[in-house]
Amino acid sequence: MQRILIIEDDEIVAEVYKDKLQAEGYYVDVAHDGESGFWRLKTFEPDLVLLDMMIPKLAGIDILRRLRGQGRSNELPVIAYSGSEDLLKEAKRLGAARVLSKNELVPNQIVARITEVLAKHRKVDESEAVYLHTLAEWVPPAGRVLVVEDDPIIMQLVKDVIDEEGYSAVCAENGAKAFKILGKDNAFVGGIFDVKMPTIQGIDLLRYMRTEKRLMKIPVLIMTSDQGPGIQSESRAAGAAIFLPKPFTRSSLRMMFLALISRKAA
Repeated sequence: MQRILIIEDDEIVAEVYKDKLQAEGYYVDVAHDGESGFWRLKTFEPDLVLLDMMIPKLAGIDILRRLRGQGRSNELPVIAYSGSEDLLKEAKRLGAARVLSKNELVPNQIVARITEVLAKHRKVDESEAVYLHTLAEWVPPAGRVLVVEDDPIIMQLVKDVIDEEGYSAVCAENGAKAFKILGKDNAFVGGIFDVKMPTIQGIDLLRYMRTEKRLMKIPVLIMTSDQGPGIQSESRAAGAAIFLPKPFTRSSLRMMFLALISRKAA
């Protein structure tokens, strides 16, 4: 039985949604403020969260930010709803699977959207599992990976994924520090660079590597929150092996990391 967590401060509204979802065969829990809702994410372990953006103690947008910081913003599907278009846009940017205006919030519509999101999420999980199994057969022996990222939360997430796969992360919080590292060390099986950083941009660092014979064969993953139409083509032109848009999930990061490392083995 799939588990749904409703985070909604209006007890009557929450009860209506709960009754409807239980009638459809879901196991449902309810939290009436953001702090208790965030705690229930750990203890209830839902398959999906139905999240009111305007809740007391910890706002819905802050819950999404915390999930993003943990690398779970898309791994755990969230349907966010609000009467504010600005909040809905921000929720989408932070990785909400679906955003709904409050005028769409009739019980039948909620059930339809939950069914749709869970079905899509299940297909993604299945396809990722097959892909990851295939990649795992192709990756080379563990080595070192250069990570260049100025956001400490994302840096830690990337480092954790690299560590979990048995590799070692060499971390630089800006392009200038990475440039110094590359000046005397080329023993890397891959690199993961943010695009926008202080001093030297990730793409400029990549361009430099492609002009140096001792560095040019190191595959590099470029990650960025810039959704502009030219950024991906610019990254590819600079020599990026893989492009990963932010926000991303832990599982998608792992999948792209294994794909990156397999390039070294090819």
